[in-house]
Amino acid sequence: MPDTTKGPASSRAAGQGDANCRRLTREECRELLARPVAGVFSSLAEQGWIHSVPVHFLHRDGEIRICCRTSSVKALNVDRSRRGTLCAAVTNGPERRYVNVEGPARVERPATARDLAALDEKYSRTDTAGWAEADYAGEAVIVITPVRWIAWSDWD
Repeated sequence: MPDTTKGPASSRAAGQGDANCRRLTREECRELLARPVAGVFSSLAEQGWIHSVPVHFLHRDGEIRICCRTSSVKALNVDRSRRGTLCAAVTNGPERRYVNVEGPARVERPATARDLAALDEKYSRTDTAGWAEADYAGEAVIVITPVRWIAWSDWD
């Protein structure tokens, strides 16, 4: 995970001109991505428009993992473009934090029990409890390997 406390060369782009804005640390990024919050996954549709949808996700072993149906629009977009973006944000009182990651992506078919059980645990759900091996056939996992990280905190 890159050091998000180091910003671009421009002081304005680095948030130095705004006393109510700072980059998140690596640990703050990890903490936010570990929380059971929904993210927004974005991919590029064949027609050129951006397809963005709310998703549950895992951040594990340096990758972002998102469950979907094997022939979903997001899976087909990733198959074609090989890229994906995830944004996760939280608000605590007047403070807003977000992590946005982008990078190469792939679709793993079928999804594994390990991934779906981890998602169920993270989000306190039981969607896949009692699934047989055949139940995973229609499920896939989009895997993003983040190469671009944008992570900020700002407050009023």
